[in-house]
Amino acid sequence: MTHTPEYEQTIEHTEELLRCAIATAYASADNLHGLNRDVALSVVHLLGQVKTSVDKLLAG
Repeated sequence: MTHTPEYEQTIEHTEELLRCAIATAYASADNLHGLNRDVALSVVHLLGQVKTSVDKLLAG
């Protein structure tokens, strides 16, 4: 499948947004404890899974 430059730019931008979201969620977890910290780190994990999928799209 051939992708347009616009498609590639959108995927790359999405990857950048995910990196920022992961960093934000991780930083917010630093000041939390207990269940709230667990929830914030769960968001980090879920965003990481999405980022892995986007990275696969960029590689292939």
